[in-house]
Amino acid sequence: MLFENFYRLLIGWIEFKLRSRNWILILTLFSVALSIFLAFPPYTVLWHHLNHTGNLDAWTFIQHQAENLLHPTDIGYGVYVRRDAMIYRWTLPLLSYVTRHNVVLILLFQGLIGVAFINQIAKYVFSISNDKVTTCLFVLSLSNIFIGVWPYADIHGYGDTFAYFFLLNALFTRKRAAVFFLMLAAFFTDERAVIAGGYVLLWCIVNKAYETGDFRFWTLIKNAFGGRGWVVWVSWIVYFAIRIYIGKTYFPDHRYTYNWAPILLQDGNRYGLGSSLWSVFEGMWLLLGSAFLALLLTKRYALLFVLSVGFIILTSTGIYVHDIDRALSYGFPFLLMSVFVLFKNSSLRSIRIIFLFMAFICVFHPLVFTMGYNRIIWLEPLPMRVIMGLDRLFHWNLFN
Repeated sequence: MLFENFYRLLIGWIEFKLRSRNWILILTLFSVALSIFLAFPPYTVLWHHLNHTGNLDAWTFIQHQAENLLHPTDIGYGVYVRRDAMIYRWTLPLLSYVTRHNVVLILLFQGLIGVAFINQIAKYVFSISNDKVTTCLFVLSLSNIFIGVWPYADIHGYGDTFAYFFLLNALFTRKRAAVFFLMLAAFFTDERAVIAGGYVLLWCIVNKAYETGDFRFWTLIKNAFGGRGWVVWVSWIVYFAIRIYIGKTYFPDHRYTYNWAPILLQDGNRYGLGSSLWSVFEGMWLLLGSAFLALLLTKRYALLFVLSVGFIILTSTGIYVHDIDRALSYGFPFLLMSVFVLFKNSSLRSIRIIFLFMAFICVFHPLVFTMGYNRIIWLEPLPMRVIMGLDRLFHWNLFN
């Protein structure tokens, strides 16, 4: 009875702490603060950039884009690393132009977007669970994996947080015009969102299948073209039409420096591929696995097949880039779909237990991710950062 008593006490304590009227907002702010404390972002790198003692070259190129979007300077390989891939990414240049190239202001806005992202997901999970404990455990988990920390750790000028936010709102809104513009905004933030458009289709398929009770394969495929699904197809067509026109008109000689080979299957990167796959979702692999098992046990084979194909696309495209964590984090809709599937097929008691273990792993697992070029980054907790700062100040030489 020892562990049963501990479990009941813990659940009761969580319920007690969530009695506030504004509990979702409080939970969101607490989860964000905890994630920053446990994985403190590299703000010293940003400080060096702002003081011209270092260089975050993506911000420099973004400023060049903001000054002349269709004729940016220094896109060549060897000047700024792979900045040739950024010529169709326009969200950060727009913000740079509006803020007069104020990087700090952009990052503050990015942080607020990160809070809104977590808050919206908390509201969604509570809407389908009607359970504060489950919502709390999910939010704690999500805010302490890569996608939850990245809005504050991304001081490099990648802007994925904005793409995540656009995609999330495309999932939740029922207005088709809004879906169209949100999808385009995500696509022009980062090309990874173009692939993630397919996960929005899967979201429509899953919701429609459970709404109608029709899980036949061809019905699932048909659902990808109905409702809001056709808007995703239109947004893809419009995006590629704009991109092709811009490319032929303004960048006729543009060539990517990618070799279009699976980078993470090469020896230097392959050694860390397994840990990279794990570190993207950490304990939330339990959620994905539980949803997979739920579909298997309920014999939803067609839906399981369609979702599995989508997840294979997510992982197979992720290995083509160095920073696999950024690529796979665009698959966050799978986490939301997994929550939806579990609550359609499982009891609240069993889900709470799964989520408790999930949250424990996500919160206490060190935040480690692949930055690119075979560089593994650990975001140290704030106390460790303080010790490292004191080490540099007093020349203890405990850290190299």
